[in-house]
Amino acid sequence: MTSSEFVTLFKSKVDLTSLDVLTDFGLDICDRLLPEYTSFSENHNWGNPDLLKECIEFCRLHKGTQVNHSDVKSYFDKLDPIIPDMDDFGDFDSSYALNASCAVYELLEYLSDKDTSHIFNISTYMTDTIDFKLSEADASLTNEELESHQDIVEEWKYQLKCLNI
Repeated sequence: MTSSEFVTLFKSKVDLTSLDVLTDFGLDICDRLLPEYTSFSENHNWGNPDLLKECIEFCRLHKGTQVNHSDVKSYFDKLDPIIPDMDDFGDFDSSYALNASCAVYELLEYLSDKDTSHIFNISTYMTDTIDFKLSEADASLTNEELESHQDIVEEWKYQLKCLNI
């Protein structure tokens, strides 16, 4: 499977998938990326993994409901300062933490506005994290090798399966 094939399949599935399943999809990725943020926070003595957990739990509790926009804005205001800036850190750990925190931010946005572009962005944060880890492990991998790497393809398959409900 190529990247363009994945995007085509993903978009078609997202268009046919319920809001609850899309929220579950985002929650799954946020849960899987959370350890990356926690590790970054411990290594750099910076950030707030508990707040990320709180945001994820808010999304879990409000799945399928109309969220209060002032509650969501409050989480945005708390979350924004704990998203790592690559200019301040610049290592792989911070890239993973950036992806984790941005995925949570996107999920909050999705709960607020139901715009499925947020689901696509959450998907991308997960695959980018895998891509970065592969590049960190072997800097000689080309873009073509990364795109066709088994770990990336398996993630794409997993994500498509999550939308098959």
